Amino acid sequence: MPNQGVMGGFYRVSEWVMRLAYINILWIFFSIIGLVIFGVMPATVAMFTVIRKWLMGEEDVHITKLFFKTYKKEFIKVNLLGLIIFAIGYILYIDLQFLSQVSGMLQYILTAGLIIIGFFFLIMVIYIIPVYVHYDLKVLQYLRHSILIGFLSPLMTIMMIATLSVIYYLFMFIPGLIPVFGASAFGFITMGSAYFAFKRLETKQQKVEEAKEVAQ
Repeated sequence: MPNQGVMGGFYRVSEWVMRLAYINILWIFFSIIGLVIFGVMPATVAMFTVIRKWLMGEEDVHITKLFFKTYKKEFIKVNLLGLIIFAIGYILYIDLQFLSQVSGMLQYILTAGLIIIGFFFLIMVIYIIPVYVHYDLKVLQYLRHSILIGFLSPLMTIMMIATLSVIYYLFMFIPGLIPVFGASAFGFITMGSAYFAFKRLETKQQKVEEAKEVAQ
């Protein structure tokens, strides 16, 4: 199979399609193994770990082996993180229900505050898994870092949300794609965008450290 020209490009696209379809099947299978409730988070982390390896140029990685190894290793820790995220989301939901019972100026003040907190929560949810697979931190540190990185990369965050929205509407228009690429497409876009943001921030930090060394 030629690796250049039209046929080469077609081969590469086909290869990526097969990869995304395969890890989507693994994601579904391992989510079910964990009874869904306990399987989704470790399966998602395993999927993002594989995608991260691809983005780093390690395209010959053994997908199934890495997926299972990550799933088993991170099962407890990432489920704990998922429980914390769920708890925060549930509290926000309760607060939203409480707003319907408040009136007057207090309602406007609480609504504004809840919108701001909800926006922080959205940024955290978008970046939490990419941060988890890219950095080695304590559980609560992932929450802070995901929010911080999201706000330090505003353009990438906006592009990520916009692209995810397009993919969402595509899947709503063609629901048959969901069982094949539903999780992996969202995972590839999210991890790809976040990885680019990570590298930019790391490059900026390295330049700052080099400037400090020169100044000394």
